[in-house]
This record gives sequence, C-alpha cells and structure tokens, in this order.
Amino acid sequence: MEASMSRTARRVSLLGRVAVPFQDVAPVDYPADGQIQQKGARGDIMFIKAELESIQAALEKLFEVQVTDSLVKIWERDVREQSYDIEDVIDTFMIHIENHLLTKPHGLKGFMKGSLSLLTRAMIRHRIATDIKRIKKLVSEASARRDRYKIDNIVAAAKTKTTIDPRLVGIYREALVGISGPKEELTKLLMESEGTSKNKLKVISIVGVGGLGKTTLANVIYQHLKGQFDCDAFVSVSLKPDLKKILSSIFRQFSGQGNALTETWCTEEIINKIRDEINDKRIITTSRVLYAAAPCSSEVDHTIYKLQPLSNDNSKKLFYKRIFCCEDGCPPELKDISEKTLRKCDGVPLAILTIGSLLATKPQNINQWNKVLDLIGSGLEKSSHVENMRHILSISYYDLPADLRACFLYLAIYPEDYNILRDLLIRRWISEGFIPGEDVDTLYEQGGNYFNELVNRSMIQPAYIDSHGRVHACRVHDMVLDLITSLSDEINFVTSLRGQQSTCQSNKVRRLCLQNSMYDHTIRQETMKWSRVRSLIVFPDATNLLPSLSRFCILRVLDLEGCQDLKSRQFKYICGLFHLRSLILKGTNISSLPNKIGNLSCLHTLDIRHTIITELPLTVVHLRKLVHLLIDASVKLPDGIGNMKCLQEISLVGISRSPNFLKELGCLTELRKLQISESTGAWHKGYEKTLIDSLRNLHKIHHLYIHGCELSTEFISNIRCFSQHLRYISCGQLSILPRWINSSLLCLSTIDLILNVLRQYDLQCLGALQFLHCLRLKVLKIEPERLVVSTEHAKFHNLAEFSFTTSAMGLIFMQYSMPRLENLELGFNVRQTKGFDIGLEHLSSLKDVTVRIDCRDSSTSEVQNADAAIRRILYMNSNQPNIHVIRHYEQNLIRDEVKVQKEAVEEKEVLSK
Repeated sequence: MEASMSRTARRVSLLGRVAVPFQDVAPVDYPADGQIQQKGARGDIMFIKAELESIQAALEKLFEVQVTDSLVKIWERDVREQSYDIEDVIDTFMIHIENHLLTKPHGLKGFMKGSLSLLTRAMIRHRIATDIKRIKKLVSEASARRDRYKIDNIVAAAKTKTTIDPRLVGIYREALVGISGPKEELTKLLMESEGTSKNKLKVISIVGVGGLGKTTLANVIYQHLKGQFDCDAFVSVSLKPDLKKILSSIFRQFSGQGNALTETWCTEEIINKIRDEINDKRIITTSRVLYAAAPCSSEVDHTIYKLQPLSNDNSKKLFYKRIFCCEDGCPPELKDISEKTLRKCDGVPLAILTIGSLLATKPQNINQWNKVLDLIGSGLEKSSHVENMRHILSISYYDLPADLRACFLYLAIYPEDYNILRDLLIRRWISEGFIPGEDVDTLYEQGGNYFNELVNRSMIQPAYIDSHGRVHACRVHDMVLDLITSLSDEINFVTSLRGQQSTCQSNKVRRLCLQNSMYDHTIRQETMKWSRVRSLIVFPDATNLLPSLSRFCILRVLDLEGCQDLKSRQFKYICGLFHLRSLILKGTNISSLPNKIGNLSCLHTLDIRHTIITELPLTVVHLRKLVHLLIDASVKLPDGIGNMKCLQEISLVGISRSPNFLKELGCLTELRKLQISESTGAWHKGYEKTLIDSLRNLHKIHHLYIHGCELSTEFISNIRCFSQHLRYISCGQLSILPRWINSSLLCLSTIDLILNVLRQYDLQCLGALQFLHCLRLKVLKIEPERLVVSTEHAKFHNLAEFSFTTSAMGLIFMQYSMPRLENLELGFNVRQTKGFDIGLEHLSSLKDVTVRIDCRDSSTSEVQNADAAIRRILYMNSNQPNIHVIRHYEQNLIRDEVKVQKEAVEEKEVLSK
C-alpha cells in the first residue's frame, strides 16, 4: 500500500469541489497474514474513487449556479465536511508510513525496535482499512442523499430559472442624496463634442464597489438625456446573463420592433445589427471590475469615471432621511452612535440605506442602536434588509473562480478596519494551499495576481499606495466583511473569535482565528473540537488565549506572527504537530526552537524572522520537505543544510555566522531564491571561490540577493556560469556593470545594483535586455558627465519601472525613449547637479514620478529652484504624471540605502497596527 498511496494524497479544495484522493490505485501488496478486512480495502478504495468522481462532477455543476435550496446546501456542506475527514485519514496514514520507511534498525536494540515497528505498521494498516470502510459508508450515504433529494434536478432547474436581479431596485430608486455632482460631471462628459471624432463610439464607464449607486446614477442620466438622442436603450446584465435576450432587448429598444424579428436570428447577426446602430453613438456602462471598463479598441473614445463614496454630510442626510424622514431629525442622544455607525458605512449608499432601514424598525434607544453597531460586519444579523444587501454584494463573489473565492473568504480572519499588508496576505494564502503550484516565484507571482484581481473587482480597497501606484496594503469595507463572514460561516470556512462575538456555528472548527482577548472563549472549549482544527491564526492581542498545542492533532498551519507576548509554555507541544506544513513565528519573542523540531516531517515553511533566535537546532536538517526557510542574518545554521534537498528559498543567511553554508549550498539543487548578506565586515575573498563553485550547481536559481560585501571583479566575471537562469539580481557594490549582463539574458526582469561607475556602453547593454521590467541603479559616478537614453543608444522597450540615484544627475531622456515607462524615481544632490533639463517630457507613458533631492550643503534657493525646475519639466509631459518631491537634509541617498529600506519596512509595519 505504501507505493500506491504515496501518489494519492491530494489537497482538497474547500469551495464547491472535492478532490479525488485515490488516483492510479495499484494492487495492494499485503503480508501473507494480512487481515481479510485489509484484503477488501482495494475494492473499497476503487468504489470510493468512483463515487467521489461522481460527487465532484455534481459539485462542479453546483459551482456554476447560485442555488438557494436548503437541501442542496445541506448536502454540499456534508460532502465538504466528509472531504476534510477523508484527507485527514490519508494524511495520517502517509505520515506514519513515511516515518517507518525512514527507520533503519541496527543491532539487538534495532531488531527489537524494528519488530515493534512491523507490529505497529500492521496495526496502522488495520486502522486505515477500518477508516476506509467508514469513509465508504459516508460517501455512500452522501450519494444516496444526492439521489433522494434530486440534487442534480435542482441544480439543472437553477440554471434555467430566471431570477430577478436585485440591482434592478437601484434603477427605479428615488435619486440619492449627493448624486447631483456626479450627474453634472457625467452629463458634461457625455454631451461634449470636443475631442470626439466623427463616427467614433464614445463610451463612459462608471466604476466602483458594489452598492455605490452606479446603476442608479446611470439611470438618472439616461432618463434625463434620452430624449436628446435619436435612439436609446437601457439594459441590466446579471451574473449569468442570457446573451441573446440581452442583445435582442437592446436592438428592440433601438428599432422599436417586437421580439418576432430577432427570434430566428443567431447571436452574431444581432451583434452585427447593433454594431451598425451604435457606430457613432454614446454609451454609459457600469462595472465593479476596473479592467472590464478598460477600452477594448482604439476606435473607441473611452472615459473611465471612478464613482466616489458619499461625503460625510451627504451620508448623514441620507441616513437621517431614511430613519427620521427628514435630514435633521436625529435626537441629540443618538448623534454620537449615528456617527460611529456612518463611519462603518464609509459613504456607500447601499450600506447607509440598509443600516438605516434596519434602525428604522428599532426603538430609538441607544442600547438597541449599540447592538446593531456591534453586529455590523459580524455576519450574524439576519434581518431582511441586511440579507438583501448581502445578496447584492454577493454578485461579485459568485463571479469569482474557485481558488479566488477561497482567497476572498480567507479575509474573514482579519478584524474590522484592519490594514492588511499585501505580502503577508499572499504568504498566508500560500501556506493554506489556496494558490496551486510549487515553484516559489510562481506562487508569489500568482498570489500578487489574485490580490490585484480582488482590487480591480472592487472587492477590497487599497489602504496604502506607494509613489509608483503599487498597492502595498488593503482593507475590507465593513459591509463586504459582513458578506465574507456570513459566507464563511455558512460553509464552516473560518471560525473567528473576536470581541464579544464568535462566528463559530459548528463544533467542527477547521480554521480558527483568535483576534483579541475580549472574548472569553473558555465557555466553548468543552464543545469545540480542537482536534479538527487545520489552521490556527493568532493575532497579537489574543496571544494569551492560545490553547495548549497538544489539543491540535492535525494542525497544518500555525501563524503566530507578531505575538510578542508568547510564552515558552504555550510553545511546549510544537514538536507533536506532525501534520504541520507552515510554522510562522515572525516578530515573536521566541529565543530558541526545540531540539526535536526535526520531528515535523511535513513542514513546508519555517519563518523565524525578527525573533531573538540566534541558532537553529541540529535536527532542523531532518526537515526534508522544507521549501521555505526564512531567517535573519544573525541566525547560525547547523551543518547538514545541504541534505535539505527540497529547499527552494532560503533567506537571509549571514555568512559570518554560517561560513560552512557556502560549501553545502551547491547541494541545494532545487533552490530558486537565495539571499545572503555580510553586515559585520567579515567577508573575505576566500568566500568567493566557494560561492562560485556552489552556484555552478544551482541550475534553477532565478532570484539572487548578495549584499553587505565588496565583491571582486573576478567574482563578478565568474558569476556568468549560471546567469542565463536569472530573473532577479540584487548585488552589493560593484566597480562596473558585469559584461555578462547582456541581451542573452532572456529571463532577466529585475536588476538592483550599486555601481561605482556607469558608462554609455553599460546603458546600451541594459537597454538591450528584452524582458527587463524593473531597473534600480545607485551610481557613484557617471562617465562621461552626460549619458543619453534613446532608441539608438539604449532601447528599454519593456521597462516599466526605473529608479536612478546618483550624486550629479547626468541622464538625458530623448524622444521615444523608454516608451512603456510608468514609474520613475530619481535621486540626486542639488549642489552637484548642473542642470535639470533632462528630457522628462519625452517619457510618453509616465504616470508617477518620485524625486528625492539630497539637500546637503545646498542653500534654500538652490533647493527651491531644483524643485521648481523638475515640476516645470514634468508639466510639459503630455501624460501629466503624478509627482512627489522628497527632500533629504542628512542622509546620503546612495550610501544610506539600508536606512532607507528599514524606514520603508517600518512604514509598512505601522500600517498593520
């Protein structure tokens, strides 16, 4: 059974699908004295496999529609719970088998141990066979209920059923408070003729989060202006639209003819007729999805209008009018609680109307209003008003693919108004297995795509955007959090203990999140089945609520990031968590890892950054499945790291603390990402040959970070032996640009270097890199004093981000240079720079510019003149980019990069508090 089962463990998707955990089942080779029950296991496995495939097909159909039938929901919930149990049984079996396969007994003591091991294996087989019988019974019952409840028929009926789009209410709703401003702006955009070519379609897309009033606004403008056009049409597109009906409706409204005309036409014919009609017309569209509103053709005169939330004053007017029937009818004793409630609504009309409608049914009593305030975002309120709001907001959720649904629901672990750091969220998604794949860079890249997708769909809101337009943190609107929590509770996805409330509705907790210590969870300990918890996420304010780890039999993810009050006793049983995949201790006060940490044979990620750990125990090298090892440069690595063959990422290794690491590095042939540093000044030339010898074996490495050391020219020359695989390189201070950085590097997309000298030839080499997307250079000297960036000297066809810091600015951007550059950062010393006419007006795609001015030894007038000159040049840029000028009076922009980076990290960490 060992050989066959080793290929069968599959991760179970928890949203609408059940993995088939018994693939390619080979004949089971049991011992001659095997139990009869065990001999029948293979047949049971084949039966379960077939049933699970059938159930999975049914769930995939269910995933395509939004079914509200309670019987279907119960069946789906039960099957999902069974999928957890099935995977737990398989994982437990695999761990036991792997541990026994690693046992190699020697001598009398070994013989005794081996004999006991064989006996134990027989017992394990017997128990697994028993579990398989139990699983077979559960799956059979699920299949029987599926037939008995006619699940397939209900799903098929849901596909053909025509439902009323809940957003239609917005079309006929009375004009909202605060709509006049957007109405005037959009009317002006729609009616203006200047800049609109003849016979060119003009489209205005209103974009924003669900419930913002996009449909209402569009309808108000439509009703106001339709009499001024030759033809008009208004349609609402639901989540799963009947395309032919939608198109027929548009054509019918245009032509004034009945349905009979289009009944015999195919969809393509109707589209062609409509295209002819709207060739030079004007159109308003609304969407929650930013990229859906983007222009699809150069033949379209397209404007994207981002609808903003209501102002505080307009929010009050709408809120009070809904509750008290007038805009100033709020009693004085309710004004404070009203302000708090409106802050949660955050200017979204749907939220204001929903909560206002709910409060209108309650006594005008501060205690009653406080209860409503506490329930906002909890997912616990069951009134018809709130359910309708969830229904409207859920349209975005049901439009998501399965993996992205899981990532979205995972946001239920965060408290209200929490600033969620992008990178931390992506790491947690990866730890939970929501992002498919194994390669470290691919996982993070896909995680970034998922994050951006949720932003573009207006499902999460940017909380911190850097000067280059990148979102580093987000937050979840309280009404969206209410939806997430409600959906999560419905399928037992995440159980959060926060405040005086718990979202726990089941005693089978799968993911447990402890948010703060206000909630006394001891009352649930008798009923909550800790043994079923797979993920435990603890926030710093809830550290004292951490239960004994001995209760968690199948825990896979333990995330204690930031829990600085963690006690040693709370960490006592960590080595008994044999199922653990991810252990996150970043930012805790843990001073050491237990000696038996090597027992965690399934561990995939170990993150101990920003702790006070100074040395890893010897047994850490037994973590043969470890993929990510994240440490600080101050941590000493034990000998034997080269045996950890699965490592794909290791950072940040301090060479002075772990000098033997360089010798073993060459054994880590799966390594993709390597970060090494030497901040103590102990780097010496002897390390370089050892490092080069090791790097020659790392054929898969594509992310290399070497900092804090002066690298010799010989080292830079020899590094070419593996350079063709690089995607990202960031090195310490180099004398010149290495010659191997040239057009042969087909994968290189990011370069971050400190150079003593930059020459025109170097710019030419960098510009020839076909897929270079991001270039960050810190240069001590330019030779000659002026370097030209042009299509002739340095193409840079795909460069989107460029950061250039030097003492005296000497770059000149010529026309058509860097045609796709969107984000530019320049740093220079005012006193040393002779002129600022550097051609920024020629960068045609520029969106954001950050200028860091080194003001040391400069007069006030010099600084002001430099600031004005840069702004004047950028004003001439036709793209009108955003500009941020930052003045530095103390630090050296080139040599104090460590300080700058530290400040950036600290700024991010502040956002999470």
